[in-house]
Amino acid sequence: MSTPKKIDWLNHGLEFIVVIIGILIAFQLNKCSTENQQAKTINMHLSQIKEETEFNKYYFKKGIKHTQSNLATLDTIFMLIAEKRETPKIDQFSIRLLSMSGVYIRKNAYLNFIESGDIRFMKDFEQKQKIINLYEYYKWVESFNEISSNLYSTDYYPYLKNNFDLLGGTIQSDDVYFSTLFKNILSSYSYTSKNRLKRYEGCLKEIEKYLGEK
Repeated sequence: MSTPKKIDWLNHGLEFIVVIIGILIAFQLNKCSTENQQAKTINMHLSQIKEETEFNKYYFKKGIKHTQSNLATLDTIFMLIAEKRETPKIDQFSIRLLSMSGVYIRKNAYLNFIESGDIRFMKDFEQKQKIINLYEYYKWVESFNEISSNLYSTDYYPYLKNNFDLLGGTIQSDDVYFSTLFKNILSSYSYTSKNRLKRYEGCLKEIEKYLGEK
């Protein structure tokens, strides 16, 4: 009879361990590669969001100046109406207020970050929350923009279109400028503009805080 071949369990065990270690190393390398790629993706999104925030900061500053200018014009009109004089100036300043404009807020980078699902790879929870809070603040500002825009399109512009000479600039009868309806429309314009200005200034502070400027 032939002698049974002796199995080298030690050698087999070592080979098995080497294989397992090789698999674990490959898995770890793949995990590191994936995490590095995710980190690069997150950094790309954050860079785009920062650029977008800088863009929005610029337009918020412009919006604040424009709204402040409109409020100053409104104050002048109220003074002239109260004194019931200089209708040509009331006419001129009232037409100037047709230039009402809200702040354009860019949100493309943020929407791409959310809709791509890449936000789930962001490990810095505090920074993630800051970004979400900032864009929620934008939504709040947009709601006030909409209120102002609705007032403008349903009350102020129709009144001027129906009662002023927007093309020729002919001065109208006194009742056009001193009517209770016109004064109420101007008061509503002023009230919504003041509220919008507060939201713009508050949002600008949030932007500067996010950018680390304050």
